[in-house]
Amino acid sequence: MNAIEVVKRYSDAWNRHDADAIVALFVEGGTYSNPIAGQGLTGEAIASFAKGVFTAYPDASFEIVSIGDTGGGLVAWQWLARGTNSGPLADGSPPTGRSVTLPGASFTQVESDKIRSEQAYHDRQTIDEQLRLY
Repeated sequence: MNAIEVVKRYSDAWNRHDADAIVALFVEGGTYSNPIAGQGLTGEAIASFAKGVFTAYPDASFEIVSIGDTGGGLVAWQWLARGTNSGPLADGSPPTGRSVTLPGASFTQVESDKIRSEQAYHDRQTIDEQLRLY
């Protein structure tokens, strides 16, 4: 399986809201980082973050906008996340009922058929503005 196929399987796991499958795609000690989750999450912390996303946005979906293998198993991909905040946010705030469309990009290092690391980038202010949390 090539690196792009691994990332597509990973995106599919997010779309199925399958936190266990998401974690299973990481190598032992593999890391996930993003502006909201923080840096260097591993194992169960990745699953907990994913479950929090699915709780806050039960209809969350993730679209791959563009994707490419830059060499050495490093996949650069743009994505678009969408969802309606109909569940409590991670900080315990009540749902706003508002929809979010969040563009972002990730750099995912793949080893064989697993993910060594993902560094996701997006603008946190985009979420706050769309949910009117400011």
